[in-house]
Amino acid sequence: MYPITLDVRGQRCLVVGAGTVALRKIRGLLAEGAQVTVVAPDAIEPVLLLAHEGAIALHRRAFVESDIEGCRLAFVATGARAVDEAVARAAKQRGIWINVADVPDLCDFHLPSVVRRGDLHLTIASAGKAPFATRRMRQLLERKLGPEWGDWIEAAHRFRRQVQARGLSAAAADVAYDKFMAETVDAETLAVRVPAAGEAEAWIDARPSAKTSLGMVSLVGAGPGNPGLLTVAGLDRVRHADVVVYDRLAMPAIPLDLSDEVELCFVGKQPGHHPVPQAEIEMLLVRLAREGKRVVRLKGGDPFVFARGGEEALALKAAGIPCEVVPGITAGIAAPAAAGIPVTFRGQAVRLTFITAHEEGTPQARWDLLANDAQATLVGYMGVSNLADVSSALIEAGMPSDTPAALVAQGTRAGQRLVRASVAELAKKAESEGIVPPAIFVIGKVAAYADELASWLGGSLRGARIAMFAPAMKLGELLRGAGAELLVVPTPMTKAARLVLGCMPHPTWIVRSTAELDILARERVQGAVFAEGLVVCASEHLARSAREMGSGNVAVVDFSLAEDDLVVQLKRLFG
Repeated sequence: MYPITLDVRGQRCLVVGAGTVALRKIRGLLAEGAQVTVVAPDAIEPVLLLAHEGAIALHRRAFVESDIEGCRLAFVATGARAVDEAVARAAKQRGIWINVADVPDLCDFHLPSVVRRGDLHLTIASAGKAPFATRRMRQLLERKLGPEWGDWIEAAHRFRRQVQARGLSAAAADVAYDKFMAETVDAETLAVRVPAAGEAEAWIDARPSAKTSLGMVSLVGAGPGNPGLLTVAGLDRVRHADVVVYDRLAMPAIPLDLSDEVELCFVGKQPGHHPVPQAEIEMLLVRLAREGKRVVRLKGGDPFVFARGGEEALALKAAGIPCEVVPGITAGIAAPAAAGIPVTFRGQAVRLTFITAHEEGTPQARWDLLANDAQATLVGYMGVSNLADVSSALIEAGMPSDTPAALVAQGTRAGQRLVRASVAELAKKAESEGIVPPAIFVIGKVAAYADELASWLGGSLRGARIAMFAPAMKLGELLRGAGAELLVVPTPMTKAARLVLGCMPHPTWIVRSTAELDILARERVQGAVFAEGLVVCASEHLARSAREMGSGNVAVVDFSLAEDDLVVQLKRLFG
C-alpha cells in the first residue's frame, strides 16, 4: 500500500451504513472538513443527531448507484456482502476510491489510525489486516505523546519559515533542523518543548564544526550486581557512551540491548590477578577522552567505595579531562539488605563501618576500636580469603566470640548465598560451604536478623535466573514480581547480550516461537555456553522442535494458566 494523505476539505464523500463503524468514518471525515452524505435504511442515534444538526446529509433508504455520483471517496460499513459488492462495483466503474469495512479485497485504500496533535498527524496502518491492533497502538502513542506536541509542530513550522527566509543551502538548513530537533525533543522520553525567543536564530546561525578534541569520562557505579539496581542516571550514561570501560563485577549491569556501536573494553580484576594494572586503566581513560569520546568507566558498586574511583578521578583531573561521578548502590548496604540484614537498627546499631579486609602494605584497621563498639555494625569487602584473620583480630581485641556474623555471597543476584554463624565460627562455616568471592561479611547484632528475615524476603522464584527474548510483556512482569532474575534478550542478539549472558551460569530459557529456538540453536553452534541448559517451551510442538534442534533439557509450561498456577509450575522446575 502506498501511504498518502488527502485533502478532503469541501469534498463530497459518501458513507453507506449508519451504525457504530460507519459513525467512526463519518466523524473522521467531518473532522477534516468533508461534505458527508450518508445512505442507510436505519441509523443509530448519534448519526440521527448529526443529521438533525445539519452536519451531514442523511437518506433513510437503500443504496442506489446514483448516490455515488460526484463523490471524491466512498465508504461502506454495512456488514452485508451484497451491499458491499454493489457499492464497490459502482465506485470502481466511476474511478472513485472506496473503503469497505473489514473487507480488504474490495478496498482501494485503508484508513490508518491517527494520533492528532494539532497539525502533527501520526498514522499507523496494517494494510487493513489488523485494524484492532492499529487502534490500540494509537492509544499507546496518545498516552506517550502529550498535547504539547501540537504546540511543538507549530514551532517547527515557524522555524522552517525562518530557515527558508534566510536562503540557506540545503546542507546548512539540515544543520539548523538537526539542531532544532536535538534541542527540543528528548529521544528517550519523547518529551518536547517549544524553543524560547532568540533560540531559533542561534540555531539557524549554527555551522558544522569539527568534533571537539576532548571528550569526557563518567565514573559510573554499576551497583551490587543485580542489573535492576543500576541507577537511572547510570543507565543514561551507559546508553549514550561511545566506550564503556568495565570491571568484572560491573559486567551484569551492562544493558543487553546496548547498541553494537558502543565499544566495550574489559579491564576487570580478580583476586590475585590484575591483567590490566591500575595505571594502565587511567592512561586508557585519558587516551579515549582525548580522542573526543564519551567514556563510561563502569565500576561495581559505587565508584568511591573501595573501587579506586578517587584515583581515577585525580588522574583525569591532572590530565585536564572533564569528569563526573554517578554514584552507585554499594554492596555493603545492598547485599546485607537482600539477605535480611538491616545494617543499622534503632537502639542496636547506631554506627556503621565499612572496611576492606584486603589491605595492601601496613594494616590500617583499628581492630581494638572496632571490636569494642557494641553499638556498631562492621561491614567488610573483599574478605573471603582473610575472614579467619579478621575474626581472630576482632576476638583478640576484645569482641565477644558469640557476636552474630554473616557472609553474603553474590548479594542481590540469583546465585545469592547466605552463611550465618558467630564471629568465631563464620570463617570455618563459609569454607565448609564453599563460599567464593564476591562476598560481603557483616559482624554485629544486626546480623542475627538474617535468621528471621532472609527466607521471608523475595518471591517464590527467588534464586531463579531466567532468560527470554524481547518483548517480555506481562510474563516478564510476573517473573520479576515473583523474584526471578530476568534477562530480556534483544533480537537480533547484541554483542552486549552475548557478553553479559556469557559471564553467568546457565540461565533457564523461556521460548515462545520457533524463531527463538532458531536463535538459540545458532548460538549453540557457535559455541555459546549460555545457550545450553533448560529450555522451557510454551507448547508440546515447540518442545519437539527444541529437541530436534539439539536442546538436551526441555520442559513444557502452559503460559496461559492463571498467574499463581503459572508461578507454581515454574517453581517446580527450579526446585
